[in-house]
Amino acid sequence: MNIKAEINIPEEYKELSRDLVKFTTILLVLNLLMFLTNPSENRFLGETFVGFSIFILLGVVTYWLVVAKLIQFD
Repeated sequence: MNIKAEINIPEEYKELSRDLVKFTTILLVLNLLMFLTNPSENRFLGETFVGFSIFILLGVVTYWLVVAKLIQFD
C-alpha cells in the first residue's frame, strides 16, 4: 500500500512545510508517550500541551520566514 500526497508548495516554503510536519509529529508522539506512561497526571492533547505546541510551531515559522531570510549560511 503506497499512499503519497502531492501538494504544490512554492520551493522556498518546502523546508518550512517539512519542519512543521516533523515538529508536529514529534510533539504528538511525545504527548502520547507521556500520557501512556502516566495518564493520571498527563492529559492527551491537554490545554498546556496545545499551547506549548503552538508556541514551538510559531517559533519554527518565525525562524523560516524571518531569521533564515536575514542570516544566510553558505
